[in-house]
Amino acid sequence: MVQFATRPGGESLVYLWAPTGPETIEARLFFTQNSAVLEDPATGSACANLGGWFLANGQRGLRRRIHQGSAIGRPSVLDLAVDGEGTIFVSGTVREVGRGTFTF
Repeated sequence: MVQFATRPGGESLVYLWAPTGPETIEARLFFTQNSAVLEDPATGSACANLGGWFLANGQRGLRRRIHQGSAIGRPSVLDLAVDGEGTIFVSGTVREVGRGTFTF
């Protein structure tokens, strides 16, 4: 399946996903930045939108494990759940790769 969006300024997002088992999905998210096409190794917001897709298609009370990032050498796993009331939950483990402070 493909989900496509255009951001203000003409930049685009493409979220591709396909079931790989009864409760597993392989996903990839591509986005443009200036004239480059980049790939995100783990996209919680897109995973939440996938939960919305399941809801829109009448599917509740489900859990899926989303695998993303292996194609770019940064394998990631997100867990998606949609409960019986239609609440969407996204979780996963985060590995900190940077930290900073902004002072205004």
